Amino acid sequence: MEPGKVRIVLHRPQSADNIGAVARAMKNFGLSRLAIVAPPSWAGRPRSGGPGTAREDVLARARRLARHASDVLEAAEVHADLRGALGPASWTCGTTSRAVEGRPFLDPAALAAEVARRSVQGEVAVVFGQERRGLSDAELELCQAVCSIPTSPAYDSMNLAQSVAVLAYEIGRPRQVSTPQPAAAEPARHATPARHATIEALWDRMRALLGAAGYLNPQNPEHILADLRRLLARAEPTQREVELLVAAVRALERTLRERAR
Repeated sequence: MEPGKVRIVLHRPQSADNIGAVARAMKNFGLSRLAIVAPPSWAGRPRSGGPGTAREDVLARARRLARHASDVLEAAEVHADLRGALGPASWTCGTTSRAVEGRPFLDPAALAAEVARRSVQGEVAVVFGQERRGLSDAELELCQAVCSIPTSPAYDSMNLAQSVAVLAYEIGRPRQVSTPQPAAAEPARHATPARHATIEALWDRMRALLGAAGYLNPQNPEHILADLRRLLARAEPTQREVELLVAAVRALERTLRERAR
């Protein structure tokens, strides 16, 4: 496992204490890359009425709790949306306590094994939703897999920082090296996996193209696109393969424009 290629993504966290505790848990288990999708409340003034912005105030309070892990917060990336936070990742896993149709389901140990395998090929991201509602269906659609932490049925809701600690422990702990794959699989294993940003560029163009062609239901265009997303996720395309698909869609767009003229 390559810890430098593993990013923990917090989607619109509300609590400075949780953010600080997440940084501590990450450093406990050898992870250092943190990305935060800023909640709307970070755009205004601090609730306390002090100087600076709400974002600066929240991160300052988080650093106080993080203590010796404040360097994780200092290096954290802050993004306006989840797509931006996932941009460089070639594989992403969302965390949820809900059953999600059409996504590979992983427990913490299986997630750690996937992270170890995939981080050798490219960047990976593990996404955590905000404290009150977690990740929505639309946000989970951006992930190739989902992970749930087994809990007591009597109380299945976990604190954000505790959830990060459980998965960071599984990801960071040493594991026995698995048996090498046969030589025939070598070319596929060494190909560069497609980056999240490139895949999202493909879906943006596909949405526009298929919508213009009348293929998508205007009232619910995401229904078919979600199925196509899952198909592509199962195929695990390389960066070059997705770039070829983007180029093909661009060619179709040009042809449609020329015919319209």
